[in-house]
Amino acid sequence: MAAVRPAPADRPGRAAPAAPPGRYVPLRHPGVPRRWSRDAILHALQAWAARTGAAPRRLDWSGEQPERATRAQRLWMAEHPDWPSSSCVAAHFGSWSAGLAAAGLRARPLTFGTSVAERVDAARRMAAAGRSLREIADQLDVSVSSVSNYLRARRCPECGGPVTSPRATRCAGCTAHEPTIARVWTRESVSAAVQAWQAEHGRAPTYHEWTPSRTRPGRWEAESPRWPSAAVVTDIYGNWNAALIDARAGVQLRRWSDDAIRAALATFWTRTGRPPTSADVADPGWPGPCVQTLRRRFGGLAEAWQRLGPVPRD
Repeated sequence: MAAVRPAPADRPGRAAPAAPPGRYVPLRHPGVPRRWSRDAILHALQAWAARTGAAPRRLDWSGEQPERATRAQRLWMAEHPDWPSSSCVAAHFGSWSAGLAAAGLRARPLTFGTSVAERVDAARRMAAAGRSLREIADQLDVSVSSVSNYLRARRCPECGGPVTSPRATRCAGCTAHEPTIARVWTRESVSAAVQAWQAEHGRAPTYHEWTPSRTRPGRWEAESPRWPSAAVVTDIYGNWNAALIDARAGVQLRRWSDDAIRAALATFWTRTGRPPTSADVADPGWPGPCVQTLRRRFGGLAEAWQRLGPVPRD
């Protein structure tokens, strides 16, 4: 295996850029293919924390939304490929949070010392004072999308508390007692769900149709929790196709060739002007194979892009 260059934290005298660089453009050759091993990624995560004083967030190690980049994200974009991408970390460890945990770093908390109502009030006060969504998110230690939901929160008709989910009719506290929230899926119930979907639609569900989406909600979101998520299905069966076979869905399983994957990546690039992210692959509008296929064939989304993705023109 090719030697891994030391992370920037090991190079004395290299400081973070004081001003944002120009528009982020993916490099023609982002680095030596497959040079990022698990050990090298762990070292990079720890080196970043030592250099910046905090563990990176998933968005920090990506080229997403460069016009709204944080200082940490601008640093990553200026020095990539000295640092791996967030999708590379997720491909090796299963998720971004798992990579941070393996490196002994603290991920963004899933529980808070404040209530939802308190965070909603704080977000609205800061927004009224002219603070940006990113500044509010950093202050509350939540995502930008969470801040947007806080600012659009409605009153719960039962208790009067905030309803932060765009699709919910009541707050989480008023629906917590409902038994469907804690539904446990089994092979039998997943198989029955696949068969029920096929009976109603005339075909088996696709992986993307059973992947929750905030940007393009469909029938899965409208009828949740009637259907299991694609993540639940693959966790139970190991892969999506195995579930379809077990349910005797009678579908033609698609075999993704390199040319078909290359065409899907090119289609996405033409539509957006950027490489796809893990969130894009999970979106129902994604034209290519699922993340499991990309991980099995190439090691992950980033590796598939390096090998087959279109090269941006100057």
